[in-house]
Amino acid sequence: MSEKSVKRHPKKGLSPLMIALIAFVVILALILALIAGVWLFFKNYKPSLDTDTPPFDVNVTPGPDDTSEDEGSNTSDDEYVRDTQIVNFLVAGRDKAAWNTDVMMLVSFNMRDYTLNVLQIPRDTYIEVDGVTRGRINTVVKLMRAQAYNNDTTLNSDEMLKAGMQGTVEILEKNLCVQIDGYAIVNLEGFRNIINAIGGVYMDVPYEMEYDDPDQDLYIHLAPGPQTLNGAQAEMFVRYRSGYVQGDIGRVNAQKIFLTALFKQLQNNLTISTVPTIVDQLLKYVTTDVPLTDIVFYAKELLKVDMENVSMMTLPGSDARSSTTGAWYYIMHRADMLDAINKYFNVYNKDITDELFDADHVFTDESYDVFADIYFAEATGADVETADKIDDGSLTIPLLP
Repeated sequence: MSEKSVKRHPKKGLSPLMIALIAFVVILALILALIAGVWLFFKNYKPSLDTDTPPFDVNVTPGPDDTSEDEGSNTSDDEYVRDTQIVNFLVAGRDKAAWNTDVMMLVSFNMRDYTLNVLQIPRDTYIEVDGVTRGRINTVVKLMRAQAYNNDTTLNSDEMLKAGMQGTVEILEKNLCVQIDGYAIVNLEGFRNIINAIGGVYMDVPYEMEYDDPDQDLYIHLAPGPQTLNGAQAEMFVRYRSGYVQGDIGRVNAQKIFLTALFKQLQNNLTISTVPTIVDQLLKYVTTDVPLTDIVFYAKELLKVDMENVSMMTLPGSDARSSTTGAWYYIMHRADMLDAINKYFNVYNKDITDELFDADHVFTDESYDVFADIYFAEATGADVETADKIDDGSLTIPLLP
């Protein structure tokens, strides 16, 4: 047979359908690999925490992730060993146009027994900064912000705010002898948008709230009863104080009611579809030094906390008026606060001692007897409410007649 007579069949390529099918399989495999990688990452991921430098003048030995009595028995009695299963954060809220913080909270999360402890610090709490500046604690962020700018005039607004928060963290760490692992501060616009992002907060407003203050552009009109508060209405609730007998302390207690409802809302309604919107609002409006991966990790862990394991308290103290300026301040009860730190916020293997706690007495003016008497009063115990009890209506706030 001649070479010319041999029939040759043309080579056939893959059909478009087959190419599309292979591409789909490859893409699906990549997506599954990505999901598996993310799942493995967060399964094994754990935020890194400071175990080297204590916020007070005691040497701290780096501790293991899960400190136990047996593990701690190898250390000497005078060593403070960090338990990395407990983390503390400073959370603050400020007005969009101002730098004073009307909300300041210390939040402690124990990831071993899944308990959450919240200490609200009233904005009028007396404090001395650098032994010179005397005033309310709600001015400290602004003061630290201005101090940072004076040291470096090239700082932008965001950098100054971060410096203000970091300076406030260092002051609280040193004087309260509490390790703070991160901070977050949000303005009122961010607060409103975050509340809207989660679909509002369902709660029972206990009282009618009516108040107008054009100077602050503050208008509060809320009817009592069960309802879902949107961002603007939630702001009204947490800022209202004019009808409470105890003024700002009444507002702090009302914020406990709101925080309980917010926590319940997040536990019941947080879904995959709402997370991107919430994260978007957090990134826009919350200034924090906590990495996004850590935020996701802690959020996942927080969903395991039951309402009965959430404790809320106000910094123990009493109101007093300065004889020199006539201004009202909230003076810390030193002994009660030390007890609260050791019971709810201590990340170490032994108690903070009286000698270490607020060693410079920055939370009082010792030259003024009324302040000193409150500060050095004997311990009576901090008032602590659990979220499940608050949700059942156990927390009542006295109203003006």
